[in-house]
Amino acid sequence: MELHISKGDYKGALKSALRIDTPIKRLVALTEILTAFPRDEVLANMLDTLESISATPERALAYSLLGRALYTLDKDRDAEAYFERALALANSIGSPRIRGEVFAGIARNLVLSDRYKDALELFKRAVELLQTSRGLSSAAISSLIRIARLIEKSADEIPNPIAIEFYELARDVYSSIWFKLQAKHLEEKIELVRDVLKRGKVAVEELLERGEVELAIETMRFLPLESRAISMLELSYWLFLHEQPRLGKRVFEDALEIIFVGKFRPTDVELERVAYRFLRIGLLEEPLVLAGIIGDNKRASELLGKIAMAYARWGDEAKARSIAEGIMDESVKNRVLKALEGEEDVGYEQGLSPAGGGEIGGALSEDD
Repeated sequence: MELHISKGDYKGALKSALRIDTPIKRLVALTEILTAFPRDEVLANMLDTLESISATPERALAYSLLGRALYTLDKDRDAEAYFERALALANSIGSPRIRGEVFAGIARNLVLSDRYKDALELFKRAVELLQTSRGLSSAAISSLIRIARLIEKSADEIPNPIAIEFYELARDVYSSIWFKLQAKHLEEKIELVRDVLKRGKVAVEELLERGEVELAIETMRFLPLESRAISMLELSYWLFLHEQPRLGKRVFEDALEIIFVGKFRPTDVELERVAYRFLRIGLLEEPLVLAGIIGDNKRASELLGKIAMAYARWGDEAKARSIAEGIMDESVKNRVLKALEGEEDVGYEQGLSPAGGGEIGGALSEDD
């Protein structure tokens, strides 16, 4: 099913999900499909699956999955009603341990519905139930471990400061059951998140400079969207530079999604700087895309001129001329066309503007 989703194959994903025998697992799979492909048909299959679930704990979780699905379809009132039904049913469960686990499962679906405060309070209730009723029960301790991991996983996906409270809750659970290494790891995460919230893009850039790519990716979600977009473009460049093109491409596309869908555009200077970095390491498609985002016609035109000459040097004369013809600034366009015809001085042949253009209006620096 996940393979079909990754390929954008909605019908294949749905067929795979409907072949899952266990109803609650099928419902989870259908929820994942609905997140990727919001369709009423998927919701209809979810409702059909719900009818085959009779056990109280599973049905309570199923209601919360329906609630999460309805939030995906922007049916907020119906979504809230299903979450209320999930909680009412969970409260009827006699076993404190099972009730706590079901609360945690509902809380997880609240997190995935962006209801972070409600999710945090419900996770706390789940932990309190298990802490007060566990005694020496190994089953209760196992439940606490599972819930702590679920809280930590949720914190890893939350893009705002409330994530710290989730990390703190998971840390406290680990400490209470003497999982000292896990508690220490979360304490370090908390300090890192606080540092990024305080210093922003600079803190993320320092992680990249130290080669701590995973931490940089993990903490970028706490940056304001404008800063996050440019940081992701810089990370994409770093990944291409270090021979990880597939991940670099994916991060580049994620940055574009922030820029285009969220309408959070970095400054022209920032976009120009990172575009020239891509160009310096022989990448042409990425700078071409960034040139289309730059608002300043002169900057965009100079960048397009260098991209056109780069294509010409690679032997793709048709692409080079096509790009040159699309340059907005007439003086730059004429200069590039002449250079392509061999009538201009060597400035463009070297990838430099005859006026001394470069990353920020000067020659390309060698600092990278």
